[in-house]
Amino acid sequence: MGELFPNQYWGMDIWKHKELPIIESHDFNFFRCLEFKDTYYGKTVSELHCGNLRVSRKDNRYSNLFPGQKLSYWADSSQTARAEIKKWKAGNNILTFWAYDDGSSFIPTSYPVENIRIVDGIHFGFDKILKKVGNHEELTNHEKEFINRIEHEKPDCLAYHSEARAGGICFLFFEQGFKKLSLREVALRLGDYKGKNTTKVICAVTSDFRPVLKGYGHYFSPIAKINYDDTYIMSDEYLLRKQGEDYSYKQIMGMMR
Repeated sequence: MGELFPNQYWGMDIWKHKELPIIESHDFNFFRCLEFKDTYYGKTVSELHCGNLRVSRKDNRYSNLFPGQKLSYWADSSQTARAEIKKWKAGNNILTFWAYDDGSSFIPTSYPVENIRIVDGIHFGFDKILKKVGNHEELTNHEKEFINRIEHEKPDCLAYHSEARAGGICFLFFEQGFKKLSLREVALRLGDYKGKNTTKVICAVTSDFRPVLKGYGHYFSPIAKINYDDTYIMSDEYLLRKQGEDYSYKQIMGMMR
């Protein structure tokens, strides 16, 4: 199949389920924006990112598609992500997360390495059922059965049209899919302040997403400054990612022999 989403690197293989609106692929970029609050100061990038996965609420879009899951909302670009929070009257102090699917990295930090499985609510007609789900309309038995079949395939996220930005695409990640995301960059822009009000933390570099694991241990401090928490390298997250990174290096070295 050809390119389906603008946030995917061109020319990647895409596999489509024979009967269901599910595609599987890799090499994506995802973006999420939050209105920055003073309570975020002192929290590591790791803590801030973990906070992106939250218990679903009734008013969250499509939260009732697969009930009983924690959810995380992302977008195809920083522009779409900003438009989404501006729709809810967010201010000018914005935190932007830039993530990628870890399995597409030259040095994955998770194991096993897996592609992203996306319920495509844009290209294969599933948007008609999604609209009913979003409006909390009664579904037919056939539609309920169809959704159950999709859920049985354990997808990572749902792709759907943004209502805040024309042409934008949003991605609703379910908990298992969220765990497949790694950060490339976290940027803070304090639009309500004059002078130097923008800074960012780097967690991966180059086009092949080479991880910078210690980046997750940085935190923001007033105003738009960056500090480091030395205890991060003792955290479970760092140790697990480091094990994954070391394993990936060993695999690469083994192939080169």
